[in-house]
Amino acid sequence: MKRVYFLYFALLFLSHQAINAQIVNIEERRIKGTNDSTFWYGSLRLGANISKVKDQVLQFNSTGHVQYKKGRSLTLLLLDGNFLRAGNRDFQEAAFSHLRFNYKLKEWLVTETFVQAQYNKLLLINLRALAGAGLRFQLLKSQDGKQRIYGGTAYLFEKNQYTDEIPNKNWHRLSSYISFTFRPSEGVTLVSTTYFQPTLSDVANYRLSTEWRLDTPLGKKLSFFSNFTFSRDKSLPDGAPRSVYAWLNGLAYKF
Repeated sequence: MKRVYFLYFALLFLSHQAINAQIVNIEERRIKGTNDSTFWYGSLRLGANISKVKDQVLQFNSTGHVQYKKGRSLTLLLLDGNFLRAGNRDFQEAAFSHLRFNYKLKEWLVTETFVQAQYNKLLLINLRALAGAGLRFQLLKSQDGKQRIYGGTAYLFEKNQYTDEIPNKNWHRLSSYISFTFRPSEGVTLVSTTYFQPTLSDVANYRLSTEWRLDTPLGKKLSFFSNFTFSRDKSLPDGAPRSVYAWLNGLAYKF
């Protein structure tokens, strides 16, 4: 993907706690090639901001993305880090790394294996390490490729190390997701991905995450976007927020 999108002006940002490190939305990060040729894709974004009116506000964000595609196989590496402090209070402190390997068995069927490590101070997670494998299905693809629906299911095993002397927990989980991309008119795109991850021993102990993004053109190069994310984790220890959400609206300039 050669096009670069520059966030020109954020209109509204609404966030309760950090949402980054519960379930990683791989569908949003996946870069799709137009053929089976070999290619690399990579990006690195770093941002820092400091300001003071009454209290000092310090913010740091970093995102790394490396993808390699060769024939039927695809390897994807994601790295994220976020830190936000206002005064003496931390509002966000999270990081994760995710490595995934895909192999296409058929046009509509792909195998997936993955490993992941996460940290989130506000969710009381010192380390969440997991590994898993499963299948990804193409449920619908229109002739022009603009309308798509994908689904996936996988088994994963995770180890959780919590803060404040909270006992560690390990779980076997089933991870399922459905993702769709709809383009109802020229330039308008609606993308959504929803994950559901219950433990195999207790369905009531689950993680749920959903993300919705709408892009609407305002001209040849300028567009408006709205991104809403909600996540609920029933397995977090007492004292950690079980439900978190974020809503970001802004303008993007394409050049």
